[in-house]
Amino acid sequence: MVFSLVAYFCSMVAAFAIVMATLVGFGDSQLRANRMTSHTAVSVLAGSDRDALTNSEKAREEQKAAEARKVLEAQRAAEKAAEAKENAKKLARAKLAHERREAMIARQRQERYNTFAYGYAGQVPNGLYSYAPGLSRQ
Repeated sequence: MVFSLVAYFCSMVAAFAIVMATLVGFGDSQLRANRMTSHTAVSVLAGSDRDALTNSEKAREEQKAAEARKVLEAQRAAEKAAEAKENAKKLARAKLAHERREAMIARQRQERYNTFAYGYAGQVPNGLYSYAPGLSRQ
C-alpha cells in the first residue's frame, strides 16, 4: 500500500514536471514569435530584444576589448617614449661629435697660424719641423 502511494506520488510529480516544461517552452516560443515589431526602436533602446545573459556577455566582451585597447595604447606610448629617448641620445651624440670636430678644426687652424706667423716649432703640413716662418727643411 505504501509503495503504491509513493509510486503514484512520484508519477504525478513527474507528469506535472513534464507538463509544466512543455507549457513553459511553448509559451516562451510563442512570446518570441509574436513579439510586436512596431515598437522595435523602443525595444532596442530598452534592450528588451536581447536576453540578459547575452547583454552581460557582450558587456564583458566590450570591457575586455576596452582593456585590450588601453594596454595596446600604453604599449604604443611606451614604444614612442623609448624611441624619442633614443632619438634624443642620437641627437646629443651627433651634436657632441660636431662640437668636437669643430674644436679640432679650430685647433688645427690655430696651430697653422702659429706655425707660419710666429715661427712656432710645431709640425708643418709636410711633416717636418720648422723654426723659421715660411721656411721648411728638406
